[in-house]
Amino acid sequence: MWDIRVVVEEVLGFCDLPMQPGDYFEVRGGAIHIPEGKHLCLWALQAMMPLLPLKQRNIAEENDWVPRTRHISCPDPNGRVIYRIDRIGVDDEAHADRTQDHNNSRIDASPDRGIRRMVVDEAACSGCRACELTCSFEHGGEINPAISRIRVEKDETRGLDRPLVCRQCGNARCVAACPVGALSRDPETFAVSLDSDACTGCKACATACPFESIAFHPVTGKPLFCDLCGGDPACVKRCPVDAIRYDSPGR
Repeated sequence: MWDIRVVVEEVLGFCDLPMQPGDYFEVRGGAIHIPEGKHLCLWALQAMMPLLPLKQRNIAEENDWVPRTRHISCPDPNGRVIYRIDRIGVDDEAHADRTQDHNNSRIDASPDRGIRRMVVDEAACSGCRACELTCSFEHGGEINPAISRIRVEKDETRGLDRPLVCRQCGNARCVAACPVGALSRDPETFAVSLDSDACTGCKACATACPFESIAFHPVTGKPLFCDLCGGDPACVKRCPVDAIRYDSPGR
């Protein structure tokens, strides 16, 4: 039997824990080994469990798909964490030391850092649009949904009102997608911030966003990014049904 290492290769959405590129665990014999100070996502583990014992075995059948299968995705459609399964001693193990930022889009969102993100409960939203109107007043001094950084739209398929607000993803695809490096992290709040002078208005950030949360200014054509109101989001305080929270990952 082979010992195997399971590595987070990419995070295409938002992982609540969070799992980050370079995180890994190993399966040696029948035991799972997790590096000290790290953790393992239970939901992802249950999805990959049938494959792990198979990957440990040497399969002689040339037409079998198991030896050629190395990637598996977590079951959360919003998380979309991609794991790679390597046989230890066969594959390049340098990936275990990959701890550098992914195009400056990663943040250390461990609990002791106290970093929080926007959490949305679509089922609780009443569609009152108080968040949308509050945001426009906070950032433009007027009640004008066109300049709001949060929008409320009806999901006709599910019959729900959807608050479209930047979730402040731990692995922000918008930051990685910007071709001119106009997006970065605020050093204090870790909110995604825009260099308006560098931005070309190409909308690559909106295309990359898995939550469809990026709106654009009707005059400048530049994206309107949530700045968390400096760390105390006004929309969260105004929502009468707690459909939007500003909370720590995993809570």
